[in-house]
Amino acid sequence: MKTSNKVLLVMGLFALAFIAAMTAIFCVKDAVPDTLIQCTLGAGGVEALLLAGIKISKVMRGEKPDE
Repeated sequence: MKTSNKVLLVMGLFALAFIAAMTAIFCVKDAVPDTLIQCTLGAGGVEALLLAGIKISKVMRGEKPDE
């Protein structure tokens, strides 16, 4: 499994756990921690953007994935 796939898998699992935790907090406390949600999902977006940039640079350089 390639490193980028591992990173995406970890990001996806973290996002699922984070959404479940935020749902539980909303149900128990009846409030939404807006700043925490904004910062967490923003960091995930930056990570995804960086992975996309790496992939685009590899494609433009003509590197082929290992088969």
